[in-house]
Amino acid sequence: MPLLTPETLGDLLAEYDFENGCITHVSIDDPFTPGGAVARVVVDARDREHGWPWTPVEFRLSGLRDYRIEHGKGFSGMLYFDPVVSRFADTAHGELLYLDLDPVDGPSQYEPVDAVDIVGRSQCFFAAEQLTWEVLPVEASPRLAGGQPTADG
Repeated sequence: MPLLTPETLGDLLAEYDFENGCITHVSIDDPFTPGGAVARVVVDARDREHGWPWTPVEFRLSGLRDYRIEHGKGFSGMLYFDPVVSRFADTAHGELLYLDLDPVDGPSQYEPVDAVDIVGRSQCFFAAEQLTWEVLPVEASPRLAGGQPTADG
């Protein structure tokens, strides 16, 4: 699984378009271990290189330290923009990567100034020590398992 950092995010976005994608699965494993929890977030994205079919992309966050997923306050699991990945130092945990799946103005318009900016504004973010990603088979997405969605959904 390739590492995902602010420096490598452009490589992922060159292959996959997350705008209008959907979060289809979130799991957080063993949140009480000394090394921190592991979060898995599956997002259906468009594959730019293969005719734009919907494809599940999994983000795996190791050493999870913080996260928020708000339901019913405007965030429905649909992504309006590509994700933003930032790196900030945290006084308690050291350097953390922040995966913001709810950037207000999109990655080209929004550059968070610090972790407080993301934590205070985003309705869906994850902060962890390490972030990787991989493409999953279509069956891994509950939304795609029955076939490709149409333009209506």
